[in-house]
Amino acid sequence: MIILRSDFDKTVTIPSRISHNLQVKKTSSVRTMSYSYHPKDWGLKVSQNGELMVGNHGVVGLARKFGTPLHVVNESRLLKTAQKFLESASSLFPAKTSVHYAFKCNSVPAVVQTVRSAGLNAEVMTEYELELAVRLGFLPDQIIVNGPCKTNEFLRACVWTRVRLIVVDSIDELRALAGITRELMLGAHILLRINPDVVPRKMNRGTATGSRKGCAFGLDLKGGEVGIAFDVLKEMELVRFEGFHFHIGTGIRDPRDYARSFTRMRSLFEQARSMGFPVRVLDVGGGFASMTTREFTTAEMLAYHGLEVLPKSAVRADCASFDDFAGEVSRAVLRQFPLDDLPELVYEPGRCIVSPNQFLLLTVHRVKDRWGIRKWLITDGGLSTVAMPTYYEYHEVFLANDVGRPRTEKVTIIGPACFAGDVVYRNKLMPEVHPGEILAIMDSGAYFTALESSFGFPRPAIVSVNGSTCRLIRTRETFDEMVARDILD
Repeated sequence: MIILRSDFDKTVTIPSRISHNLQVKKTSSVRTMSYSYHPKDWGLKVSQNGELMVGNHGVVGLARKFGTPLHVVNESRLLKTAQKFLESASSLFPAKTSVHYAFKCNSVPAVVQTVRSAGLNAEVMTEYELELAVRLGFLPDQIIVNGPCKTNEFLRACVWTRVRLIVVDSIDELRALAGITRELMLGAHILLRINPDVVPRKMNRGTATGSRKGCAFGLDLKGGEVGIAFDVLKEMELVRFEGFHFHIGTGIRDPRDYARSFTRMRSLFEQARSMGFPVRVLDVGGGFASMTTREFTTAEMLAYHGLEVLPKSAVRADCASFDDFAGEVSRAVLRQFPLDDLPELVYEPGRCIVSPNQFLLLTVHRVKDRWGIRKWLITDGGLSTVAMPTYYEYHEVFLANDVGRPRTEKVTIIGPACFAGDVVYRNKLMPEVHPGEILAIMDSGAYFTALESSFGFPRPAIVSVNGSTCRLIRTRETFDEMVARDILD
């Protein structure tokens, strides 16, 4: 029997019929597992007959009713997760805090509405997301606008809407904004995005957005661009500097990486004060990891895509809690600013809130066993359509209709498209699976819907479950919707 503890659930006891498939090894301080989790780590249950349950609903019944591929949102747990983040941020910092949900992570309107009901504000990066935020009821002073490629039309919409803050990514953007504010005779409040040249530990360098060499985002801290921005700001009448923003990556598991960024920016805070630009707001961006999934490291990416060695699962013990992150960030700010002059602290979480509270159901339609080579599970969703993040992240996969069936063989799970790369996972240890059975890919809340495509297939439906209530929040795409933008003769 194995005991696990979840941030949002009580202590979990895994029955022996399931736990015997988990290979546990002890270290000096933590338990790590190569086969990793029980569904309760996602707030889910398992019925007497082994079926995965969300609220009072069996997922096999959901798959039969709504079809697959199908995303399922655990609505009540999503709300609790958002509330917990907000509580951690506000309770562990002695000055004002603000939490803005990152729309880019998952902009399904019903998902955003749930997050908003928890008290989170909005962070957007496109004209679509700005329009969506307004239509969903966010007030202008609850919206922060981000992104490296804001067109003049988008900046104009931001100024006209009077969003709370525009995060300026470049000197060119700052100058464009100056012209737009003069044209509209309206002011704008800004943060300067800084590239601190910090690469978080144990992550894929391709997603290290605070890397000076690897990412174009932000003003170059080492190259003197911030000083140029201050000189430009001195000539601007309608643009007001409020503070700084930085975002160093995604899927960050160690909060000390944020503290390293603050250390790099110490001289920048002093420079701003000396030039007459008080820092009223510090925005640490997002990137906080989900505890139940993780990105592959650079070495793991090479080994997986070159040698088909699937990396091990995520381990809860190596990912900090919300309290750990908020506490580390708070202490880092307190080291840089006096108590009587603390800036407002802003967070922009996405992944850590929505990722573990949504999962993807796929039906296995065919099983192909090429003796001596490999076994394929051919499903109705793959990399080309609904599972893009599995290319660079580890996600647990359960046999949803029989969670406790022993994992006895390595298989390659693929999608329906006619190309060899339409893979969910290669060499994944799974039970023996038969046609007609249902797989559940966990942690589909972050970037799955954002990166989905049709590839000739309709995009999937999404249902949201809250206890005994189940509601359809996005319909499966129809043929007419797939050709709605086309001009047919």
